[in-house]
Amino acid sequence: MRTSHSWIAATVAALSFVATVHAANAANTGQLETYRQNNQSSYALSVTADLPKKELDGVDVVVLFDTSASQQGAFRETALESLKTMVAGLRPTDRVQVLAVDLNSKPLAEAFLKPQDAGVQGVIDALGKQAPLGSTDMAGALNAAVAQFDKAQSKNRAIVYIGDGVSMANLLDAPTLRPLVEKLRAAHAPVSSYAVGPEVDAQLLAVLANQTGGNVYVAEPMVWQDEKAQITDARAREENLRNADKVGKLLASWSKATVVWPTKAQLPNALGQAYPTAFPPLRADRDSIVLGRTPADLVQPVSVQVTAAGSDGQAVQLQWNVKPEASNADNAYLASLADTASRDGGITLPTAGIAALNELARLKGVESDQLTMLAQRAIASGDRTGAQRIIQTVLKADPNNAQARTVLTALQNPVTQPQPGEGAQPPAANATPDAGQNAAPPAAPANGEISLVAPPAAPAPPAEPGLLERRGPSGAFLDEVEQERKALGQMIETEVRNTITDARERLTTEPQLAIQDLKLQLENVRRTPELEASKRASLEDQLQTAIREAARKAEQKDELDRLRDEKLAAVREQQLIDDQLTRRIEREKQLMSRFNALMDERRYVEANDVASIVEEVDPNGVTPRVGSLWARFKRHDYLMQVARAARHNAAWDTMYQNELAAIPFPDNPPIVYPDAPIWEELSKRRKGSYSVDLKSEGANEHRIYSALRAPLKGPLDFVSQPLRQVVAILSEQYEIPIQFDNKALDAVAVTPDQEVSIQINNVSLKSALDLMLKNAGQEQLTYVVDKEVLLITTEEEAGKRLQTKVYPVADLVMPIINLGGMGGG
Repeated sequence: MRTSHSWIAATVAALSFVATVHAANAANTGQLETYRQNNQSSYALSVTADLPKKELDGVDVVVLFDTSASQQGAFRETALESLKTMVAGLRPTDRVQVLAVDLNSKPLAEAFLKPQDAGVQGVIDALGKQAPLGSTDMAGALNAAVAQFDKAQSKNRAIVYIGDGVSMANLLDAPTLRPLVEKLRAAHAPVSSYAVGPEVDAQLLAVLANQTGGNVYVAEPMVWQDEKAQITDARAREENLRNADKVGKLLASWSKATVVWPTKAQLPNALGQAYPTAFPPLRADRDSIVLGRTPADLVQPVSVQVTAAGSDGQAVQLQWNVKPEASNADNAYLASLADTASRDGGITLPTAGIAALNELARLKGVESDQLTMLAQRAIASGDRTGAQRIIQTVLKADPNNAQARTVLTALQNPVTQPQPGEGAQPPAANATPDAGQNAAPPAAPANGEISLVAPPAAPAPPAEPGLLERRGPSGAFLDEVEQERKALGQMIETEVRNTITDARERLTTEPQLAIQDLKLQLENVRRTPELEASKRASLEDQLQTAIREAARKAEQKDELDRLRDEKLAAVREQQLIDDQLTRRIEREKQLMSRFNALMDERRYVEANDVASIVEEVDPNGVTPRVGSLWARFKRHDYLMQVARAARHNAAWDTMYQNELAAIPFPDNPPIVYPDAPIWEELSKRRKGSYSVDLKSEGANEHRIYSALRAPLKGPLDFVSQPLRQVVAILSEQYEIPIQFDNKALDAVAVTPDQEVSIQINNVSLKSALDLMLKNAGQEQLTYVVDKEVLLITTEEEAGKRLQTKVYPVADLVMPIINLGGMGGG
């Protein structure tokens, strides 16, 4: 339904501010504009319902975000920013679901999400990473949105589309659009849109808004970097994002507006046939438009009654008593609008509010001006008859068109140059091209007919004839137009034939692309007004037949592709199995080679481990099981042989010792052992005389050792106290010198100001110090007694300070036995 060159497409200028049209605060209001011509009254009925201004509670919003190939660069960035702002404008009771729309519609979340949920940001991030590819299927996207509502059993619903609206994948004409609109109305799902992209189909989006009770906003032209205008890239981006923020807030408010859905409409017979044939939905934030025509002269007030269903299912009774406005020539455009609506029952009317209707009136005026200019060119070419017909067409549609009336006056009162042989006087020798400009006009004949009289002293014909000069015979311009129309028809016929030929060549390889080309060509044929009706019908039949043929070919190709894919998948699966088997066999060979090498080296335990790995690789194989058993058997046999050899060697050594013990030796001199009392006395003397430290011990060190062995004089109770302070207290309390090994402490980044905590009682000072120092910092501290002081240092440094002591151990290895003075023998 793309109409880039149609006058309807320009309604986007008005649709950008549809949201600013609000209902009156009083009762239901209406307006009836009329135009009377040729015993026919064309009218436009605008009705505004006095609906509650309170927003709907808990609306489920489905966002259709266009990710087709056209949505790139600044357009994608602007669309994403509007989506972020819209989601931020939703209430905590609302829910949102986002679908990425191109050829397919893909939900980006498992279910509807609250606007404040963390998953919403993930959805927006996923959209930003989505590659813009393919074309858009608007029908599929809207059907997917309704399916999301049905799945969630949504009560209050709203659809928001963000994209260009160009449905290249599935062109929407009136027959295709009608069931889609009926489905949306049955689902009570208003469609509001933000048209943004390099080229937008605003008509389709406006039709959806009009038929479903939505709104449309068409993006302002993008701001681009311009060095001459001193617009930087950052400034352009800032302006685009600002516009996107504004639209996002508007989309959020549209999704929450009250909409009612007419189920029954009673229009008086005086209004005749009204379009759309199904009364459009009514919104709280804009009016709704009904067009029509009737033979009656609309002068009496009319009463319109509508029964509508709200989102809660409750019936709403609405009534308007509208007094028609007097017929006005400015409303002549209504006649052509009614003619257009009568062709399809008004399903393609983009009249989403009075603002859009006013814009349509303005554009009809622009069309009239263009036709007037065409009539002027026809006059310049000498085709006065064709110009007359064009001007009559313009004045029929716009009787008050001043420019058209001026051209008509010129046609009715021509001023021509005399032709040779018709009494023209040759110009004077000193005549100039401007001569005769101020000459008196010719007098009209008595019978009132227009005569062609040459003015006196007429100048020579100018090099470039004027606008109203005759150039050719009557009807030549229309003949030229007719020739151009025939040429255009032949060109389009050739193009259709070539398109069908190319499509048939591509059916076996790219049927979907061929179908798309055929649909585009079909739309082009339908949108070319210069074609004759019979030729258009013939070309449409050819294209539709080709499309059906292409659809069958596409189905056949899909089935063949499916079968081929199945075969390829089976082949790939078999190849994968073969590769896995080959790799398993190769690995098993390598492992068994390693197993044999370990067996040769008598490393039976490791060989058994390798056999276990082989069994994991080939759990059902015989080789790994035999290998494991063989490794264990060989190990047992080897250990038995080693043990038997050791037993034989030990038996021989034992027997050899027996033989050595049988050798006699003399007891000369004899060994004499003292009595037990003498051994005991020697042991006591040894403890007092020989248990000495090779390092001399002074009185201070003796006092320190005594203090360390003694129990605490009182409980130690320190909480987060500096170590230096605690040490000073202990030194004073126990009268022992305590110093810090600053060099060792600096090496591990520990200071005497390190905080310590200890609470202990009923232990020795030695144990208390050990506990306190081990808990002081990351590095464990300790102490040593050295140079007559108790030195606090690190464990590493303490390990370097060794002391040598001698301990008698004779009584540990030789028990004291009373031998009774007997000698050994």
